[in-house]
Amino acid sequence: MHPSRFGTVKLRRNKRTGTLTYVLKGGHQSAVDRNGRSMDTYIHAIYGLIMQCRAKTVLMIGCGGGTLGTMLTAAGMKVTIVDIDPAAFVVAKAHFGLPESVECHADDGLAFLEKTRRRFDVLISDAFIGEKTPKHLTGDQFCTAARRCLKPKGALFVNVCLFRRNDLTADRFALRLKDHGWTVRLLDQRGTARNGVILAGNVKGLRAPQLLLPPEAERARVRRELKGSRFRPLRRD
Repeated sequence: MHPSRFGTVKLRRNKRTGTLTYVLKGGHQSAVDRNGRSMDTYIHAIYGLIMQCRAKTVLMIGCGGGTLGTMLTAAGMKVTIVDIDPAAFVVAKAHFGLPESVECHADDGLAFLEKTRRRFDVLISDAFIGEKTPKHLTGDQFCTAARRCLKPKGALFVNVCLFRRNDLTADRFALRLKDHGWTVRLLDQRGTARNGVILAGNVKGLRAPQLLLPPEAERARVRRELKGSRFRPLRRD
């Protein structure tokens, strides 16, 4: 266990399979196999999408175990991660193999976007308190600040937790981005409790992602869920 600003980080290792799970405030943050590969389908979805972007620089809001940052670094990208909780970086480096080369900033995600002068090829928002995205990371200020921090042909990817078949949480945020002039798409999975991925910016030509780095544990499930992910039209209330 590791103390943090938002409660105690719990690490659960399965001795039989070697898998490791990161939990904070009841919310699942990261899960990896014995080789450090993510077992979260949405991580592989975002990775497969970004690999189509030819990105060189990536800014991530939200660390968790840092698994996506580790994967992108291994693919040759320069990764910067912002997380409001410094303990996240300690856990990610000590237990999940986050490389020292990843630039880490303990800061609020929106505050960092509003003050940085740097521009990135890709911005990823994957920040949660438990299983809910902080409201200020889905509001008008975020929509404006995110565009400011991306290069002209940059892309934004947002992970959203969905809990019901007709859950419109991702749709509402996607429509807000659209109202701010973004080109928007939504990648959704089947089922009830799941992750949706919002794509915005230079994303029109992206194809449904493939499983490029299959984990050893739960490979069949991840492959099945990713294969079942589809772009779908946005829905309104």
